[in-house]
Amino acid sequence: MGLSLGQPDDLSGQLRSARSKGGAYQVPPRVVVRLSGRDAFRYLNGQVTRDLSRLSSGEAISACLLTPKGRLCAPVLISRAPDNGEDLLLEADPLLEEALMARLDRYIVADDVTLSIEPPMSNERSVIHFFGSSASAESLAKSSAVRVSRLGVPGWDFDSSRINEEVLPPLLDARVIETLRNERGIPAWDREMTVETLPPEVGLDSTHIDYDRGCYPGQEVISRLKSIGRVNRLLHVLRASCGALLRAGMPLLAGAGKEIGAISSASEQFDTGSWVALAVLPRETAGTLFAFDPLTGDKTPLSIVKITGS
Repeated sequence: MGLSLGQPDDLSGQLRSARSKGGAYQVPPRVVVRLSGRDAFRYLNGQVTRDLSRLSSGEAISACLLTPKGRLCAPVLISRAPDNGEDLLLEADPLLEEALMARLDRYIVADDVTLSIEPPMSNERSVIHFFGSSASAESLAKSSAVRVSRLGVPGWDFDSSRINEEVLPPLLDARVIETLRNERGIPAWDREMTVETLPPEVGLDSTHIDYDRGCYPGQEVISRLKSIGRVNRLLHVLRASCGALLRAGMPLLAGAGKEIGAISSASEQFDTGSWVALAVLPRETAGTLFAFDPLTGDKTPLSIVKITGS
């Protein structure tokens, strides 16, 4: 089917509409690992930060695979395979394919579990995600969709080949989706999240972890952080107060001129011309910050809009 994209010259209108009403967009390519075999459910349930007994059919839940020290191996989405409810699917950033397979394989000892990479969709097919009021349209036939939160709000994933083209709205531009992600403080792999990240530093403790479940690798560290400790860094949402262009990698300076971190993601707020950015910074960070441009020597003042994490 032909996918109708939003017009590039109407990014401001797309962004305003997406904030208030939601919309639909094409999900970028992801790696999907299938776990099959008699022990697949028991095995995976002992590896991730969520209790999979709470996983319903037609739903995908967010979880983490951790190191024994509680640091991220991979943030994942877990669902039951639509063609075989006994198999489980793990979706992750494509950059994680090799590390994800190695991490899963490492803990399989005498378990009847087989790992395989799902083939990518063809050029004629893709995953379309609906969120906001657009996700409630009865004509979309939710029975063929997967409930999932990708932008911090409930939504639905559809196979584009199963959507009636007549009810498919124009798809939001990828740049609009990136701005929404930054505005809402949603971390991305290899930008806000790396193998050095503790989940609470970027807010995954509220979306990817069940604290009332049994053991998994890294569980002791995660429980300790919740009960008696706290992380030293948190994810900050920043906005340029003068509308100057921001870009990933720009050093961030505190009021006294001390470098305290760097911008990890940045995008334009098309309806205002301002720029919004993400950065993982010391939790005590407060007041006005400055983004330093090494090419020009300019310092752009930034305000802290939101702090994600605990």
